[in-house]
Amino acid sequence: MKHIIFLIAYIYFLYVDVRERKMELSALVIYAIIALVALGFTRESITFSKVLDILLSMAFGLVIYLLSFFSDEGIGLADGVYFVINGLLLTLKENLVLFLTGMFVAFIVGIFLFYFGNTKSRTESRIPFMPCFLPAIIGYIVCIV
Repeated sequence: MKHIIFLIAYIYFLYVDVRERKMELSALVIYAIIALVALGFTRESITFSKVLDILLSMAFGLVIYLLSFFSDEGIGLADGVYFVINGLLLTLKENLVLFLTGMFVAFIVGIFLFYFGNTKSRTESRIPFMPCFLPAIIGYIVCIV
């Protein structure tokens, strides 16, 4: 159930980020509430290691949020909030893989736009970050199916 909630939220935020280049706080709050409810209804036993993994995964998202706050939204504040909420649904390892894959893809896209894009794409340094997670999401779907 957690995987389905994560994938539906990703598809929604991907659409919004590409279309509007921003994410609404209300949608993030709804995602957080749904993630908390899903966490409460899991049939897994809650152990200390499970709670620790959730806290570490959320702390990783908080680090991304603080990084974006202090880097003049180099990543995006909403992306940081998205990773904090993902900490409720994903393990720390899954959250890290998602983020690092997104950074790698953003790096490749940025290099491609710099060398092969027009003058406007060289000067406009903002690209939506959510589409960069797509390779990790496809791998995630393949692994859980």
